[in-house]
Amino acid sequence: MDNNIHEVEFGNSTLTQIEQLYQYDKGQILKIADPIEDGTEVQFSNGNSETTINKAINDSQVEIPDILLQENKKILAYLKIINSDSETTIKTVIIPVKARTKPADYIEPEQEKPFRKYVEEKLENAEKLVAEANDKVKVNEECLKQIDTRTEQATTQITEVTNGKIKDLGNITTAKIGDINALVEAKNKDIDSLVIAKMGDIANVTNAKIGDINNTASAQIDAINKSATAAGESQIKGINTVASSQISSITNITNQQLNNIDTAATHQIGMIENKTSIQIDAINSTATRQIGAINSTALSQIDAINNTATNQIENMTVKYSDMCRTLGIEHEGIINITRNKNVPIDVRKYKYIKFGTANTKGGGFKDYTLPPKNDWCSIHCDKKEIDFTKPSDSLFEVTSNKEYDISTFDDLYLYYSSQDSTDYGYINYKLYNKSEETTEE
Repeated sequence: MDNNIHEVEFGNSTLTQIEQLYQYDKGQILKIADPIEDGTEVQFSNGNSETTINKAINDSQVEIPDILLQENKKILAYLKIINSDSETTIKTVIIPVKARTKPADYIEPEQEKPFRKYVEEKLENAEKLVAEANDKVKVNEECLKQIDTRTEQATTQITEVTNGKIKDLGNITTAKIGDINALVEAKNKDIDSLVIAKMGDIANVTNAKIGDINNTASAQIDAINKSATAAGESQIKGINTVASSQISSITNITNQQLNNIDTAATHQIGMIENKTSIQIDAINSTATRQIGAINSTALSQIDAINNTATNQIENMTVKYSDMCRTLGIEHEGIINITRNKNVPIDVRKYKYIKFGTANTKGGGFKDYTLPPKNDWCSIHCDKKEIDFTKPSDSLFEVTSNKEYDISTFDDLYLYYSSQDSTDYGYINYKLYNKSEETTEE
């Protein structure tokens, strides 16, 4: 204990004495070992005092007035103690003072401040603190109004962007379907034109071949008639035989030509059908690719809209949490966390913290409680930057929905460990000043 601090204990007595002090001592402290409330009045006096010098106890200690130590007189300190039953007890401390020569470098003490003045200053400071608290409440209300306004504006903007994107997708889809319909119609017209042209070619070839056959038959008949006229009746039988042979030959040739025409027509029709099937397959393939591209674009746009909305909401929540911690408002919020990084937050205005669910990349961006199944990740907290190579009495591992006393913390450091080397996300928390846990009697 310091040499200038003098400890006394009353116990069941109302009178006690400290060791001897010396005249002209300064800065001497009287410490009460018994339980005593801050603000308890102590009245100091000696044999020459016309009035007492009153002081208040702070942290079980009170300063002995330097002005009384200027005299070689025993000092009496009276403590007015009021217990829980409102009973008042006067306890006395005797402070012996031994005479000595005044030191050459002794500086006269300033006039002691009256106890009433001390109390008035304390009340004035308390009123200032109340006024500051009221101002903070007004600021908090204004900030909350601004947050509500910005939240509403952000929601409106997200809705407008979403509706605009949906409208754009509708226009793109309508345009693509129109292009596909136009392509199908054009291909159908091309197929119709090709079929008509091929049928025309077949008809022209058929007519030409029939014309050739008719011409051949007419020539043969003319030759027969001329032979008959020139030879007379004696050769009619031979001519008839020749004619029958010629007619049979003509018939055979005609049948062969007709078979060739049928084969060629069948082949041409088969080629047309094959080309038609290929064209239809190509149209279907093109339409399928176009519809797939439209669907991919729509899904991509929707994902982008969802990501933008989610990021804006998370950013607003983080900013709201930061503002509440700055102003000392009890609140629920989120803290962004990244693997193997210390994240500090100011908690000096709070007594308790409780963590909720975490949401990270390693967990598939789905809510989960801590510690998770199979212990694939963890969050540790401490009042200083976390270094696992150094021991710490204040280090603890987070369990969801458990209350932690942080009344001795100025800053709270969070350290996120994960088996996923690129893991990141956030954790929900609540900061407050009144314990939510009940103790069983």
